[in-house]
Amino acid sequence: MAQLGGIPILILKEGTEQSKGNTARDKNIIAIQAVADAVKSTLGPRGMDKMMVDSLGDITITNDGATILESLEIQNPGAKMAVAIARSQDQNVGDGTTSSVIIAGHLLGVAGDLMKQGIHPSIITKGFQMASKKAREILKNVAKKYDNIDKEILMKAAITTMNSKGVAGDREIFARLSVDSLVAIQSKGISNFKNVKNVMIVKKKGKAIHESEIVKGIILEKEPVHPLMARVVKGAKIAVMAQSFEIKKTEFSSDLQIGRPEDIEEFLNQEEKMIKRFAEILKKNGVNVIINQKGIEDDAAHYLNKEGIVAIKSVTKTDLEKLAKAVGANIVEKIEAITPEDLGYAETVEFKKIAGDDLCFISGCKNPKAVSILVRGGVNNNLAESERTLNDALCIVGKLMDEFEIVAGGGGIEMEICARLLEYAETIPGKERIAIEGFARSLEIIPITLSENAGLDPIDMVAELRQKHEKPGNEWYGLELFSQKIANNFETGVIEPASNIENILKSSTELATMILRIDEMIRAKKSDLGGMPGGMPGGMPGGMGGMGGMGMDY
Repeated sequence: MAQLGGIPILILKEGTEQSKGNTARDKNIIAIQAVADAVKSTLGPRGMDKMMVDSLGDITITNDGATILESLEIQNPGAKMAVAIARSQDQNVGDGTTSSVIIAGHLLGVAGDLMKQGIHPSIITKGFQMASKKAREILKNVAKKYDNIDKEILMKAAITTMNSKGVAGDREIFARLSVDSLVAIQSKGISNFKNVKNVMIVKKKGKAIHESEIVKGIILEKEPVHPLMARVVKGAKIAVMAQSFEIKKTEFSSDLQIGRPEDIEEFLNQEEKMIKRFAEILKKNGVNVIINQKGIEDDAAHYLNKEGIVAIKSVTKTDLEKLAKAVGANIVEKIEAITPEDLGYAETVEFKKIAGDDLCFISGCKNPKAVSILVRGGVNNNLAESERTLNDALCIVGKLMDEFEIVAGGGGIEMEICARLLEYAETIPGKERIAIEGFARSLEIIPITLSENAGLDPIDMVAELRQKHEKPGNEWYGLELFSQKIANNFETGVIEPASNIENILKSSTELATMILRIDEMIRAKKSDLGGMPGGMPGGMPGGMGGMGGMGMDY
């Protein structure tokens, strides 16, 4: 609102909320700290789980930071930025979402204390950016570099990321599944991290987790289009199609006059002849299995079966692309254009009924560019958590196969960066030095949180870590929470990709500096069309409840 000669002039729409200066910053800082507190207790191998209940009563039990944050129906704009940063971390690395939000929350807490001491947000922002840049330089110098990563190191990195998950008891099984599947589809010149999307994860209830397996090919939740088609095909020559096996209807109506009775039968036979011709073309090219993105009508299924061709219809485009990569086929959009060179190959195409569902196993592919992992388990919630765990492990393994740099986990790298940043701060004149020191101490929140979640005394553990990292050559020392002591985590195998830490440093700093640079928040009037999604008030303290009807508003 402005004034002209004492008369108020409305600039913003009536009902718009406006807050300025420290008030605007404090609202966002408190909201982000609340988000960090929501996931803080899940960090580490001794972290706890969260039970998320949506408006329909569906239950999700997980300690995966990305899943928890995506489930929160957050309303505060600052808190939404924290979720966006976590999503970015998950997309770029696949792990570390919880750490990035926790560090960002602590950085903002430090910034709040510094602002109360009279230090301007711009100075704090500059100090944080200087510290983040230096921290990444330290990370590059400390990281252990390899010319090539062997399976043993990949296994250790996968196990480390799964130590904090609900299926940690089976972490060796999932680590081997993730490593073997990515190694199987590894291709020169193609990012292994991007290759993760070519690993299909299929969950089926029943049996035990240790009976999960890799299929060097694709698993489709499909059955044959004709009940008499073979359930097993050996030496499958597969046509991957994207054409409808039916006669297209015209887009306009028309009248057809037939003068002779025998012409009626000839007209009706035309459609049948066209469908039969489709089957003959495929048979001539050596096809014995068709996987089709579109429909296959009953007459076409009949003639395909007569030619000894097994067919599957209505496969999603994503699955079709993975299948083509797995069997080495080209996707064909017109039957008349198919050639033997377009066909893919698999040793076996077999239909099985598992947990009441029909599955098609296309296995034994030569040099597959896509594979499947069949995950078994007794409870649906465990299966869902297994899928999330396996995806995190695949992402970490893929990142490590691309970049060949590792650092110590268990808070070891954070403590090493903290110690070196404090030395760097002594060389910086001015108030930025205070911000750099605050940034360094904020990294200690990771070992502090790990200690708290494990039931250890964080003061004692961090004090011991500080002593270790003050001396050169101890950069690998961190918390080994299974033995509940400080250890050389390179020797214990608690390791992670350096790129994971680099992205955590970037994302947490970006979030903190974005919030600190905001000096005014203008919020439009809420719509009168309805309240929060789910129609229920938030249930948990701080405005958080189940997924449906859960809000966070400051």
